[in-house]
Amino acid sequence: MRRGWRDAIAESPARARILVVDDEADIRQNLQRIVTRFGYTAKSASSAEEADQWLSSERFDLLMLDIELPRMKGVEFLSWALSRDPEMAVIMVTGLDMPEVAIECIDDGARTYLVKPVEVEFLRLALRDALAMRRVLVERNDLAERSSSMSYLDV
Repeated sequence: MRRGWRDAIAESPARARILVVDDEADIRQNLQRIVTRFGYTAKSASSAEEADQWLSSERFDLLMLDIELPRMKGVEFLSWALSRDPEMAVIMVTGLDMPEVAIECIDDGARTYLVKPVEVEFLRLALRDALAMRRVLVERNDLAERSSSMSYLDV
């Protein structure tokens, strides 16, 4: 039986590790609290440098990333973070309601682009979607690795 997107979303992981990156303390703490309330494990960072430290020491399933960060824009950090962990899902969460920036972020690998203030239920659905897509990607990559290692065994 072929499975659809609803099946993938229904199997979205109930547990995930999420890194929230926002330079505004109130927003960062609020997002972290909401994410934790959804049942996920959340860490936070106030800058790209701090986020880099977290990403260097731990693996995260999802990165929630603001665009306006000190010293490095979120768009730049997005590309860097995905080059480091291409399976990590990314949701841009920003006060910039600029379609051209949203397009750039999604084209660079972000799963979605949310404009603050974000409705809590919409955030829950965006997290669920991004984590489901990450799961599909990880399963696909695992299957491709197993398939290529089996072909070497057959030789």
